Amino acid sequence: MRLRGGISLIETFLSVGIDIGTTTTSIVFSKLKIENVAAGFVAPKIKIVGREIIYRSKIYFTPLIDDRYIDSERIKNIVREEYARAGMDPESIKTGAVIMTGETARKENAAEVLRAISSMAGSFVVAIAGPHLEAYLAGMGSGAAFISKNEGKTICNLDIGGGTTNAAIFASGKLKSTFCANIGGRVIRFDGQEPKVGGWTSMGAAVCEELGISLKKGQVLAFSDLVRIAKRLASSLLSVLKGNPDSLALKAAIGALPMKPIVADGFAFSGGVGKLYYNTELDRDMREILRYNDLGPLLAQELKSLEREIPAPVIEPIETVYATVIGAGVHSVEISGSTIFYTNQHILPLVNIPVVRIEDPYATLESIKGELLEKFDRFRSTEESNLIAIAVPKGHGFGFEDVLRLAEAIALAYKTSDMNGPVIVLCEDDIGKALGTLIKGLLGKNWEVIVVDEISLEEGDYVDLGKPLYGGTVIPVVMKTLVFSV
Repeated sequence: MRLRGGISLIETFLSVGIDIGTTTTSIVFSKLKIENVAAGFVAPKIKIVGREIIYRSKIYFTPLIDDRYIDSERIKNIVREEYARAGMDPESIKTGAVIMTGETARKENAAEVLRAISSMAGSFVVAIAGPHLEAYLAGMGSGAAFISKNEGKTICNLDIGGGTTNAAIFASGKLKSTFCANIGGRVIRFDGQEPKVGGWTSMGAAVCEELGISLKKGQVLAFSDLVRIAKRLASSLLSVLKGNPDSLALKAAIGALPMKPIVADGFAFSGGVGKLYYNTELDRDMREILRYNDLGPLLAQELKSLEREIPAPVIEPIETVYATVIGAGVHSVEISGSTIFYTNQHILPLVNIPVVRIEDPYATLESIKGELLEKFDRFRSTEESNLIAIAVPKGHGFGFEDVLRLAEAIALAYKTSDMNGPVIVLCEDDIGKALGTLIKGLLGKNWEVIVVDEISLEEGDYVDLGKPLYGGTVIPVVMKTLVFSV
């Protein structure tokens, strides 16, 4: 920690990322540094200025009870053991995320396991899920976003795991779009080091049906059939990159797929299959091919054989198999602006807050109030919680009258409705302290109010707010945008 005149300029805190995937589970710990980067006597501007990975767990096979349930106790034991190996106390972890991905996120006890792990992992370790969010985090964790920004290029990162391919396209470091499909290395899994079928996903069933390959538990598949399956999965993914998704790709789609060729300067592969893409030579030894008891190595080989048909050169990212967990632990958290307002830090953290967005912050008081009342009814999470965050979009300059009108509209909406707070407002402009002070004055002493600024969210997103950092001047924020357009 650096000091100037007795005042701390850099504050360091610990973050964790936990990735529970279709095939594997891993954990990373990182050290994040925040600093006031504003010069002189201008308003403080607190930014994350350093992200350092200080510990990586080994890669575990994700423990399952059967095809429907995750083995919650074994997952908890993995987390406890890795915290002990890393010398980490959950009380010292200030932020981070547990992400559940691929087929594991579809297990019947997935939500229960996510909540259990996030609650034992640290004071503000949030649970996140969803393939489009995973695509973004993997692209950040792989380094594709960094390469895109550093070189001023457009990079498409394809994170291929056991159950899904999650793609994120970055232009000059900024996320442009995502797309996802149920194409992965574990759409069929095997028992032992022979191709004896142990289970399959709906995508595994679909590709085998198309190829006329029978799937039964305990059945031993011919090597030629394994090659046909992997080749078909690879060609289907290639059809997506070329902007002409074939029939299998359309069955595999999670949301919309690109309907025109992806224009990029480079493609990068991450995830377990991504690692194999760069590290695996063509191999026909059955034990080597089935070393993970799935199709991952063969899928990587077949993708490699199609490299010349990929619409742009393939580049190697900084990270492959750890990409998603690094994204979750290092890149999931942002820092609010420093002109914030809150009445009581002890109500934090607050998690999984649905976001509504004011369409026009310069509209009349009655118009804004009416819009909020309608959205309160439509978006609030449960009858019991009444918890909603209001996003105020970036304006073209806010005068005092504009901020006062916003404050009056928000306060009246809460007083008129059955919403009991806390009042949570997220502003893109640095008007947090002024807006919060006015809202609190209008509502009175019985209301809790939190207003943070320099945060941009869309309607339908979710947000998590942590306990204040840097002497109480900023709040860690996890923004969970669930869907990005292609």
